[in-house]
Amino acid sequence: MRLNPCQAAAARRAALAVRAVQRQAAQALLLGPSRPWVPSRPPHGGKRQQAPCRAAQGPVTAPSLSDAGEDQPSTSGRPPSPPPPPSGPGPLRQAYKQLLRSLASLKLAIAELAVIGALSAVGTIIKQGEPYSYYAENYPEEGRKVLGFLTGRIIWALQLDHIYSADYFLLLLTLLGASLAACTATNQWPAVKVARRWRFKADETALARLQVSSLLPNARVEDLGKVLAGKQYQVFLKDGQLYGFKGLAGKLGPIGVHASMLLCMAGFAVGALGGWNGTTMIPEGGEVVVASALRSASPLAWAPGGAEAVLRCNDFRIDYRADGSVKQFYSDIQVLDLDGDQLASKTVSVNQPLRFGGVTAYQTDWSMSGLQLQVEGSAGLPQGVTFQLPMASLQGGDGKLYATFLPADDPTKLEPGTTPRGVSILARDLQTVTFYDSRGEFVGVRRLGSGKAIEVEGMTIRPQAIVASTGLELKADPGVPLVYAGFGGLCVTTVVSYLSHSQVWAAQVGGNVMVGGSTNRAKVFFEQELSEILGAVPELPAAPALVDAAGGNGSGGSGAQ
Repeated sequence: MRLNPCQAAAARRAALAVRAVQRQAAQALLLGPSRPWVPSRPPHGGKRQQAPCRAAQGPVTAPSLSDAGEDQPSTSGRPPSPPPPPSGPGPLRQAYKQLLRSLASLKLAIAELAVIGALSAVGTIIKQGEPYSYYAENYPEEGRKVLGFLTGRIIWALQLDHIYSADYFLLLLTLLGASLAACTATNQWPAVKVARRWRFKADETALARLQVSSLLPNARVEDLGKVLAGKQYQVFLKDGQLYGFKGLAGKLGPIGVHASMLLCMAGFAVGALGGWNGTTMIPEGGEVVVASALRSASPLAWAPGGAEAVLRCNDFRIDYRADGSVKQFYSDIQVLDLDGDQLASKTVSVNQPLRFGGVTAYQTDWSMSGLQLQVEGSAGLPQGVTFQLPMASLQGGDGKLYATFLPADDPTKLEPGTTPRGVSILARDLQTVTFYDSRGEFVGVRRLGSGKAIEVEGMTIRPQAIVASTGLELKADPGVPLVYAGFGGLCVTTVVSYLSHSQVWAAQVGGNVMVGGSTNRAKVFFEQELSEILGAVPELPAAPALVDAAGGNGSGGSGAQ
């Protein structure tokens, strides 16, 4: 039997109601007698709503109970499986996103930079890398303390003696690096992706809401595109719509700045954990094995190739100005392997270091190791033969003072407790020496190498030369290339980030062109540039005005009459 459309719709609703009753009955059988089954009522107080009927083009057959398909209860005695939960990010992904948002906070990054700057300032005030005895002497526990509380024990406990490689300083750098990476991933890179997606704007209202907007009468959008292309814009045209942009590199600039900063911090961390440093004094003609002067910055440090080399100082000299002040220090350094073969050589001076095998040797200090002289009239000393006396430092720093003692009597023949008689010789530079007798009275000054003798305590003394020692600071920092590369990238990307990212939209509206634009910086310049661009678009001839046909004919007719 064929049913009309209204009867077919009513039969379909009845079939669905029967299936609902069957499903509830099956669930009641599974739940047991403790939970009685109550048939649910149809919505709207049990009344059915009459659906509007629409005549069909052909006959419609009544549906069977199998039409519901998925709503049919299972014959296996099990309730139907519940629908799957709505898909969404898991808890780990949610925690990861929340962590990224927290790390990308501008306030957190500013706080990290402020703490790192404060610790760096402390590192410039407190001398770094000195032994504990230095801090105990200069920051005593008793008496007046620096800043009222700072002592050597506190400096040592808080790692302020090596603050740039302290655990908390490296942790702060790691945290700042994580903040920069999170900001790049959550803010900068998505902004670049959005900037690369070009969209047209055909709505006049949307164009009018932009930073700069204008209506260009009697113009074509194609002509505007040509002018924009001449101004280095990338232009896209489609169906009377235009989009143009330039300066996309300005969007990439901040990402480059962050990447360069991360590279600098990575280089600093590599140097702090894998570097080597040390100091050495090499007398003229002396040698030192590089490895014996180096100490590692951490247990993770790996020895550079130049650690197995030998440094030899062939000569050390000082250039003086006319007023006697020091002009420059020079050291002739030779690099040898363990077999004595030369690997490199250079005259090292201040700001002109020697680099070999990943090690850099800087000229930083000097000292006096011995005084060469000839003596006549002294008991127990060679007569007329040049020999060398060792010299000891009496005063360090910039005002160096070295001294030695020349005995006038044979020390082996002195009775115990007897003060030896002799000459004290003092020197502040490599040019002159000063002589004092046994009573400490000044005797005279002689220039080294002049050959002029001096009589002191019955001895004739001719000073020849002072044997100097060069002071070299040795460093092996594997992070230096990373720091240089990061700093160079920072200089370039900082300039690039100041480029303006300008965008222009336009749409053909009849014989006119609606234009709008925006930029992220230099807005005044952008307005001026867009005004010049619009002024350069050629103006089309205006359409001729329509003439009233009735009025024209009437006037012509009257003239003819």
